[in-house]
Amino acid sequence: MFTQSVQRCGFNQTALESGWLKCVDNPEFKHPLSRSLGLGEQSSIEYALQTGTETLLIMDDALARKQALRRELIVVGTAALLFAAQRKELIVDAEALIAELNQVGYRISAAVVAQLKSGLV
Repeated sequence: MFTQSVQRCGFNQTALESGWLKCVDNPEFKHPLSRSLGLGEQSSIEYALQTGTETLLIMDDALARKQALRRELIVVGTAALLFAAQRKELIVDAEALIAELNQVGYRISAAVVAQLKSGLV
C-alpha cells in the first residue's frame, strides 16, 4: 500500500535514480534477531548490520525500531522520510502523501506530522 502511494507521486523513480534510495536483495542472516519481527524488518536490520553505519533504516514498527536502536543502527520513520524527501525536492507535498497513507489504513499521527512540519522551517 505504501509503495503504490509513493509510486503515484514519482518518488521511487526519482529517489532511486538520484541514489537517495536503494533497493537491495535480502541478506543472508548472520545475527540473531527477535522472532517477533516480520521477515521484512528482520531483513532490513540484518542488511544494516552487515553494511555498517551508512544504512538508514525506514521503520515504523515500535519493536523493530527498538531492536535496531539497541544495535546502534540509524532509524527513521516513514513520515520523517517523506518530509526529508520534500526538503530534497524529491516530492512536492509530504503532508498530502501522509494524508493519502492515512486514508488507506497506514496510521501516522497528527502530532508526528506537526513535529516534522515544524522542522521544515
